[in-house]
Amino acid sequence: MKVLVISSKPPYPLYRGGGAIRTYQMIKSLSKFCEIDLLYVTDDNDVDRINEGVEEFCNTIIPFRVKKCGYYWNVLKGMCGNRLPLQVNYFYFTKIQRWINAHLGEYDAVFCNNIRTTEYVRTKQGVRKWVDFVDAISMNYEKAQNQVKGLWRWLYKIDHKRCREYEQLVLEIFDRSIVISEVDKQYILKGGKQKKDIRVIGNYVDSPEESICHRDGNYNIVFVGKMNYEPNVTAAKFFVYDVLPFIRNVIPDVKFYVVGANPVAEVRQLAQMPNVCVTGKVSDVGDYMRQAAISVAPMCSGAGIQNKILQAMSFGGCVVTTTIGAEGLDINQSGIVVRDSAKELADAIVSLLRNPSQRAQIGKRAIDYVRRNLVAEIIEKQVAEFLS
Repeated sequence: MKVLVISSKPPYPLYRGGGAIRTYQMIKSLSKFCEIDLLYVTDDNDVDRINEGVEEFCNTIIPFRVKKCGYYWNVLKGMCGNRLPLQVNYFYFTKIQRWINAHLGEYDAVFCNNIRTTEYVRTKQGVRKWVDFVDAISMNYEKAQNQVKGLWRWLYKIDHKRCREYEQLVLEIFDRSIVISEVDKQYILKGGKQKKDIRVIGNYVDSPEESICHRDGNYNIVFVGKMNYEPNVTAAKFFVYDVLPFIRNVIPDVKFYVVGANPVAEVRQLAQMPNVCVTGKVSDVGDYMRQAAISVAPMCSGAGIQNKILQAMSFGGCVVTTTIGAEGLDINQSGIVVRDSAKELADAIVSLLRNPSQRAQIGKRAIDYVRRNLVAEIIEKQVAEFLS
C-alpha cells in the first residue's frame, strides 16, 4: 500500500517537541507495513538535516518551505474569511493544495498528522483518508483560555469553538481515526453525533539499559519541554512562583532546572529567581533527567500524553505531576505521583527529596509500566491493527 503522510511540521529533529516525536514514531511504524511518501511544511531552511532523520522510512520526501509571515497572513485571512480553526488556516497553503491535487491519485491512502493538515484532503474522493488527531486540540484550548489573558485568551476562545466543530466534521468524513489517549478520545466523542470510534495509540519510549540511581542529598528537580509552548510556559511559571518557594523554605539547596528549546522571555526571566536555571536547548535532555532526583510536569493546561513524563519514567525517574499531566496514564500502575495544588505538590516533593528509597521504588514501578505498555513493539502492533 502506498501512503502519503502529510505533516504540519518537520518530524525531525526530535527536540522540536512532542509533535515531532509523535509524527516521527508514526512514520517509522507505518513504514513497516506501507510504502511511505512524506509531505511536510516548514519555515526551516535546513531541510537536508530534517530529511536525513526520516529518509530511511520514506520512499520520497516533499518539503514545502514557507516564510513565517505566510503563516501569520493565513491566520489573518482565516479570522474573517471562513469558519475553519485558526490552526488549520495557519498551515494551509495553496501551493501545497495544488501539489496534492495533482498527485493524490498516486496513493492508496493519505495519513494526516492532526487536524491541521486534514483540510488538504477533507473533500477528496477515491482515496482512503486516515487522521491522527494526536490529541484533542479543542480540549487544550478550553483549558488554555483560563490560563492566559488579553489577546491570547480571545484567540483561544475563538479557536476552541472552531476546533470543537471541526474535529466532529473530520471524524465524520475520514475513514479511520486515532488519538494518543483515552481522555482525548472521550473529549472528541463527547457530544458528537457520529457513531464512529477512534483508536487509541500512544507514543512509545525506548528503555535505557541503565536506570537512575536515586541517592541521598540530590535535590535537583527538572522540568523538560519546548519552552515556547503555552502549556509548558504556564507550568514552569506556576512551579517557580507558586511551588518552589515552599520547597526552598524547607530545603534551601534545591535546584530547579527548566530544560528545553526556544524559551520565551517569560521563561528566561525565571532564571532571575533563586535556585532556578533555564538551560535553553541542550544536546540531550536525558542527561538532565538522569541527574534529577525528581522530574516534574506541573501542567495546568494541555492535552494528550506528556512525552516528558514517559521519558522520565523510562529512566526510572521519580515523576511528580498534576491531574492534567497524568491524563492518559494509569495512575495506580504507573508509579507517578499526582498532586494539584501548589502546597500539595511542594509537600510531596519535599517528602520525596528526603527519601531516596521511596524515589527508587517509584522509579522501578515506572520502568515496569513502560516495558508493559509503551515499548515500540507494542505500539507497532497497534498500528498494524489500525491498518488491517
